[in-house]
Amino acid sequence: MANIYSALITGASQGIGLEFVTQFLSNPSVNVQIIIATCRNPENATALQEVKKTSPKVHILKLDVTQFDTYEKVVGEVENIVGEKGLTLLINNAGYMPGIEALDGVTPDALITTITINSVAPVILTKAFRPLLKRSAQVNATKGDGLSMQRAAVFNISSFLGSIALNDKAMRWCYRESKAALNMSTQSLAIELEKDGILVESFHPGHVRTKMGGAHGAIDATTSVNGLIATFLKLKEKNKKGFYTWEGNVMPF
Repeated sequence: MANIYSALITGASQGIGLEFVTQFLSNPSVNVQIIIATCRNPENATALQEVKKTSPKVHILKLDVTQFDTYEKVVGEVENIVGEKGLTLLINNAGYMPGIEALDGVTPDALITTITINSVAPVILTKAFRPLLKRSAQVNATKGDGLSMQRAAVFNISSFLGSIALNDKAMRWCYRESKAALNMSTQSLAIELEKDGILVESFHPGHVRTKMGGAHGAIDATTSVNGLIATFLKLKEKNKKGFYTWEGNVMPF
């Protein structure tokens, strides 16, 4: 069992984010001491509130990832929770997908909103949490220690739709662009944060049956997150040729 001191998940009120919170409490592969779940409206996050009732490990914080001026406050709240050991794992999961299939439906507002949530927010939030992540990397470092989820990591939830190499259909324009940008940002973050001892990677969670993925998804959130956690635990360095699927396979950029 891997010991993870602290983990923060954005977009944790439903879907994949909520499943991460649930599995960090129950998955036998990991022991997470502090689980920080963030969402836009905690008071309306009924399912998340129910999970919180089951364990004192779970903390819920309000975070709208589009409100960049609130990040400093949230970082302060997280620091008060995690203390001197820092933040071990940041999962940038919050996402948005407008129902735009063709070029004729693309508008500046839709494109800007999607990129803001899916691409800009993960970068700026990672930047904001860098000191706490770096603190974790230092606390958990041992002689000859490399990168790992147990030391310090940022994992971004991307999508196969962000793969340029696999784009054979002009569909989901805004979402595709935002996830392709996220993959590039992940690569750049991985290069810059490696010296801090922080592992950074992006992942395709599969076509999951969630509010965003729809009822016709190939897998449920439990299967997706179980596979993602297993993949997380195997990583010791950033894959420079692509990003990972929930099954641990490499998907080309």
